[in-house]
Amino acid sequence: MFLLTAACLFFVLLGLMYLRMRGSGALEVDNVSKYLGELPIWFPWSVKVQKLLKINENHVSSFLSVQAQNKSFKGLINESLDWIIQKGQDVGIRLMGAVPDEPVTKVSEIARLESTHPKMSFTCRFRRAFFTIINRVLLIAVVAGCVWSVVCYVKYRWRRDETETRQMYDMVERIIDVMKTHGEACQENQDLQPYLPIPHVRDSLVQPQDRSKMKKIWERAVSFLSANESRIRTETQRIGGADFLVWRWIQPSLNCDKGSSKVWQGKAFPLDRRNSPPNSLTPCLKIRNMFDPVMEVGENWDLAIREAILEKCSDNDGIVHIAVDKTSREGCVYVKCLSAEYSGKAFKALHGSWFDGKLVTVKYLRLDRYHQRFPQAQGCSTPLKASAEHFHLFQFTFLKTGNLQEKMFSSAVFVVFS
Repeated sequence: MFLLTAACLFFVLLGLMYLRMRGSGALEVDNVSKYLGELPIWFPWSVKVQKLLKINENHVSSFLSVQAQNKSFKGLINESLDWIIQKGQDVGIRLMGAVPDEPVTKVSEIARLESTHPKMSFTCRFRRAFFTIINRVLLIAVVAGCVWSVVCYVKYRWRRDETETRQMYDMVERIIDVMKTHGEACQENQDLQPYLPIPHVRDSLVQPQDRSKMKKIWERAVSFLSANESRIRTETQRIGGADFLVWRWIQPSLNCDKGSSKVWQGKAFPLDRRNSPPNSLTPCLKIRNMFDPVMEVGENWDLAIREAILEKCSDNDGIVHIAVDKTSREGCVYVKCLSAEYSGKAFKALHGSWFDGKLVTVKYLRLDRYHQRFPQAQGCSTPLKASAEHFHLFQFTFLKTGNLQEKMFSSAVFVVFS
């Protein structure tokens, strides 16, 4: 359709350009009689010159050379040409100087005469119209190509920035997992150093052939951890006679027992165009880092994960199915909503949040893949609600020197809302 439209437009423009170059004798006579009515003495020779110009310029030269032998007629010619210069109107005759582009201001500067509406053959008119259209089409194509190139480059930069941002967050998650695992290993084995050199962590996560390509992403991940991660502290240690920047895992100090419910701990970063799609893509989501299957205890711990998601999305009435993959090492939870609009709300509520000390990330999942994995979700259309038993309204953290009244108040609140 595009090629057909372009071809039709080309031939329409070609026809219009052809008609524009045809010229009309009657129109020219009307113009002469309109603009040269002030000099009726030389009107006949002007019309004849126009007609001769339409056919051949040599005829004009012979006509003028013969008529110019008469001194009175020569004076009329000079007077007529001077009047045309002063008038500046289109009378069918164009006065040309030695340099075609420069305007003529005196009769002595005139080198030749041209017709503004020459009489050309069909072949000549068609050829001139064709090349005129081709030149304009090429010019438009060049301008459109330049604009398209700029648009493509901007889109490429946006896609590259978004890809680098996703890779940076993935790198942050991997670094946190490495440091957390090392911290747990240090608690079991006191002989291990409680820190890891930053270059060693990089070398363990990035393959040698990818280190040059991943340099920028690694630097962004290090800066992000330095500014936003309180559980990893950066310090300097002397190792093997050389000073290294190292990371030390600092386990958060929470004065609550291990059996207490998991809680949300705020946002790690604000959502913007770089880390959040502008529009909801599908009604299904895949949520990572909601739990660690090795650390979970009990048989129904997945219900607490499910309730935590519903609590976080309490203002969203479109969640119809939640599946917790208990065997997932990434702590994956799958969520289906009524529409893409509801999944977009859930994405904004969950992505980039801290939950039980873990950074939660969310991505969209295709509906057919979701139904392939969870066939029972195809018939789900009733919105889910958080159970009142698990809807936590308050969470209090006390210092070691906390006062007794606050503890009593928190106990009373816990009893009331349980």
